[in-house]
Amino acid sequence: MIHRTLALAAVSLSLLTASAYAADLTLPAEEVAVVDEAGFDWARPYVGASVSGEFSTDDSGDYFGGGVFAGVNFLASEGFLLGIEGSADIVTDGDVSYAELFVFGRAGVILTPNVLVYGIAGAGYEFDIDYPDANDTAYQLGAGIEVAVAEDITVRGQLTGYGYFEGDDLFDYARATVGVAFHF
Repeated sequence: MIHRTLALAAVSLSLLTASAYAADLTLPAEEVAVVDEAGFDWARPYVGASVSGEFSTDDSGDYFGGGVFAGVNFLASEGFLLGIEGSADIVTDGDVSYAELFVFGRAGVILTPNVLVYGIAGAGYEFDIDYPDANDTAYQLGAGIEVAVAEDITVRGQLTGYGYFEGDDLFDYARATVGVAFHF
């Protein structure tokens, strides 16, 4: 009987010891990136750079260029955004170059936490770089999509109609813009 008790005690002790060692053999888990369930914070200031093409509606010439923009967004309600933006661009057709300065209003809907679809409308001035006194007042109306690709960075594509207040046509150019923005 004593032998059985001692054998039972030895087996129990070895099982307890084995399970204690087994607990020590676990490997540390890899760190898992924490995903912000709230998504991208759209309601803040931003700056960015863009490239664009202006394609004539009457074959008077196409222009390509680039520029910078800055703005700030506000959440009017959950999922609905309002914003104001300014831009400065240089465009050229190879012979003539223009500087364009615009102020825009933006209104958009946050489709997913990281995707914004918006409408844009703005007015500004276009200056001939060679003849700074030759300028026109212009406007743009259109829409765009902006996608958050990192915590503070978005990329966007935008299509607008570009027209002159003094002109007869609604739009003289169709403008396509691609840009990247850093949000503060």
